[in-house]
Order: sequence, then structure tokens, then C-alpha cells
Amino acid sequence: MSVKPSVNEEEYFARQEAERRRRVAAELQAQSIAEEREIARALHFMKCPKCGMQLEEMAFRDVRVDKCFSCEGIWLDKGELQTLHTKETGFLGRMLSAFR
Repeated sequence: MSVKPSVNEEEYFARQEAERRRRVAAELQAQSIAEEREIARALHFMKCPKCGMQLEEMAFRDVRVDKCFSCEGIWLDKGELQTLHTKETGFLGRMLSAFR
């Protein structure tokens, strides 16, 4: 003798399956976004934001700055401007204070 599942049982399992599929889709989307970020970071790491050429690190007053030898741009990482400002007096110090 077969037992027919009740409507409530079918609805319960349908909701469970729908929730499981939503979780799987959300996990796949999060994984895809993380992979895209990593690819973008790898493509742009140490590339000049102005011309796209390779940046090289160089010392400037005890701070390692990134310099593009193609367009001669100098790029600072987080905290480097503040470090230069605290070490610098005179004209360059006054100029850097404009960015505080």
C-alpha cells in the first residue's frame, strides 16, 4: 500500500529545495565576484593609472613610492603622503599640507 504525501509535505520540501538552490546560486555568485576581483587586481597590479605602463618602486625620502618611467608619474600608497608630510618642511611641506 503506497502512502500519498500530503500537500503540506510537498510544499515544505519544495520550499527547502528552493532555499537550497538560492544558497547555491548566492555562493556561486560570490565565488565568481571574488575570482573577477582577483583577475582585475592581477591585471592592474603595479600598472600606472595614467598610461598603463609598469610602475617601479623607488626610495624618496625614506618612503617607497611607485614611479612610472614612461609618463614620469609618481603614485603614493595609503599613508605615504602623510609620512612625507611629517618628514618634510619648507615648500614641499606646505604643498603636502594642502592634501590633509
